[in-house]
Parts: sequence; C-alpha cells; structure tokens
Amino acid sequence: MPPQQYSPEFRRQVCERILAGESIKDLMKELSIGNGTLYRWRHQALIDAGRRPGVKSYEADELARTRRRVKALEDELKLVKLASELFDKAGADPKGSTRLFEG
Repeated sequence: MPPQQYSPEFRRQVCERILAGESIKDLMKELSIGNGTLYRWRHQALIDAGRRPGVKSYEADELARTRRRVKALEDELKLVKLASELFDKAGADPKGSTRLFEG
C-alpha cells in the first residue's frame, strides 16, 4: 500500500499544533497518523522555526528542483555529444549535398 499523502495545509496546521505544545501521542490518536510521521514533521518544523539547526524545507525544495534541472541538462548534453559523435563517424557535412543549388 502506498504511503498516505497529506496536503501541505494539513501538515502546516498539525505542525503548528505540535509547536504550540500538543503531544505527539494525543495527535497520533486524534488524527490517526503514525508517530514516526509526526516526529519527522516536528523535527522539520523545529528547523523551519529556527529552533534547531538544519536545512529549512523551502531550501530543500529549491535544492531538489535545482538538482533535477542539472540532471536534465546533463542528460541533454549527453545526447548532444552522442549525436555529434555519430555525425563525426559518418562523415556528415551539414553544408554538403543537401543543397538544391550551388553558387
């Protein structure tokens, strides 16, 4: 079974309650959310609130986006290099015999 997905708004509200002092145990019973999930949310909420050192969630999102973009660009570059090698091996001349008229 895939893990449960919670909306960002719901997660934010739960984190606010945790930071306000509600116990993980009470929230776990009330919301039927696993204690591991709630402890991870609390850990990240403390970082985001500046109460604990670490990478803030919005910084991690930007970093992940940047890494995906770099990966896509690296893949694109790899394809361009492969295509270039194919043209070099075949001796293709981009200004060669495909022109209709010379001169």
